[in-house]
Amino acid sequence: MNIVIIGCGRVGSYLAELLSSEDHNLAVIDKDPISFDRLTAGFKGRQIHGDALDRDVLNKAGIQNADALASVTNSDSLNATIAFMAKNKFRVPKLAIRVFDPSNAEVYRKLGISIISPTEWCANFIRDILVHPEVYPKFVIGSGDVQIIEHVIPPTLVGRPIDYVNIPQQVRTIAIVRHGKALIPYEGMIFEENDFLTLAVSTMAMKRVEELMGQ
Repeated sequence: MNIVIIGCGRVGSYLAELLSSEDHNLAVIDKDPISFDRLTAGFKGRQIHGDALDRDVLNKAGIQNADALASVTNSDSLNATIAFMAKNKFRVPKLAIRVFDPSNAEVYRKLGISIISPTEWCANFIRDILVHPEVYPKFVIGSGDVQIIEHVIPPTLVGRPIDYVNIPQQVRTIAIVRHGKALIPYEGMIFEENDFLTLAVSTMAMKRVEELMGQ
């Protein structure tokens, strides 16, 4: 893929190294030339010193042929502005930005831009570690809005249909490990002793899951 990264700070440089190791065609833009010192000697992409709002700088980075762009500077407004330019002027098909203020995140999502909000994600994750330690999330999706958790079936659910724990738009059983074999749940499936569940859970439903699992 042809990928443009805006910002070569800690996140941008790490992302650049990660994508470089996968042999993507990269261009990294930053206003501070010293920021490129974070990249290793083996980095394969192009390092472009300049203002990412400058059309000439973006053209130099190859944005006209970019398959994806990530803007991960420390400025929410700059990241959003660059994403809008990439989306509307250059027709870049895949966009992702970092957003620190959670109050802005939903606005950008509605505009079709993928958002990573460290503040929102970290707060949700820490909250669940402190408040819901028994259903500690294995994986989080988005900014923590949906979490993937695993749990051994409690005795109170043995013999009940799987739909018993499913709540529309809140909780969904996505897999069961039974006798060492992973299964996709099917209609009418019944919980058995020692079933190991994998659930997709809305953040707002974590308390309900604790109740279902007998915590």
